[in-house]
Amino acid sequence: MSSTARASAAHSSSSSNRPAASGEGEAAAPPPAVPPPTVPPPAAKPAGAGWLGPRGRRAPKASILLANELRARILGEGMPAGTELPSEVELTRESGLGRATVREALRLLESEGLIAIRRGVQGGIEVTRPNLSQLSHSLAPILTLSEAPLADLVAFRMIIEPAVASLAAEQASEDQRTRLVELAEHGPGDGYQNEVAFHVLLAECAGNELVRVLLMVPHDLLRLHLGGENITVEDVREANRAHHRISHAVASGDGADAARAMLRHLESFRDRMERLGRLQQPIVPRERWLKDGALLREVLQGEWWE
Repeated sequence: MSSTARASAAHSSSSSNRPAASGEGEAAAPPPAVPPPTVPPPAAKPAGAGWLGPRGRRAPKASILLANELRARILGEGMPAGTELPSEVELTRESGLGRATVREALRLLESEGLIAIRRGVQGGIEVTRPNLSQLSHSLAPILTLSEAPLADLVAFRMIIEPAVASLAAEQASEDQRTRLVELAEHGPGDGYQNEVAFHVLLAECAGNELVRVLLMVPHDLLRLHLGGENITVEDVREANRAHHRISHAVASGDGADAARAMLRHLESFRDRMERLGRLQQPIVPRERWLKDGALLREVLQGEWWE
């Protein structure tokens, strides 16, 4: 290539590399692209959280919803015992649920003691009152499996029952005072029924429904373990003498004396159990569930209270 040609090529190259002057008719460069907005990452879910959130909410079973609705009607409207409810067929039709679902809802209410289901041609569903032994039915197995010692039951009674005796001296009706004295003067009944019945009646004399209901459990447990204890005739006579003192203090309206007599009674009982080596053993030993299953079934099914 000649020197003239090389000079011409260099000039042409330098001209093409120069930016075009404004107004020379060339298109302007496009503006720089705007970056897309930054989207923050989704917040991390708590450990164990599912798609519905940390609670993992789940719709209740249809049978539970129906049982809730029926329970609300029974309690909210104050339906008396014996009130007839719609039949299973009617509940199935009105609720739009399957018969198996309706039956499950009814079984839930029956287990709570709110309804009774009669089978057969004359069958039906009626409102009932829960049996208070349901409390023992729930708690007795729990206390057995936890191996709660008899000392716990004795300590509970020593805290509560002297105060109950004092309250009974203030609140009991004349009829209740008379019945309490009469019961204390009777000899021991089969299966220590009179001994436990005395404490049950005393709780009723206190005139406080919550006290009466809550003491059902320790009294049921008392009945359960008394049948298996090595208690002598003299032990029973001593208990009867204590009941006699308590009942007369209640009958005379002397709350302080009633509380003292009850505390001495329970302290004496605690000392007897300690001599027998029972205080640190379960309230109802496991072997009793096997040995005396029939008796335990009677208690837990409420036959003692009927």
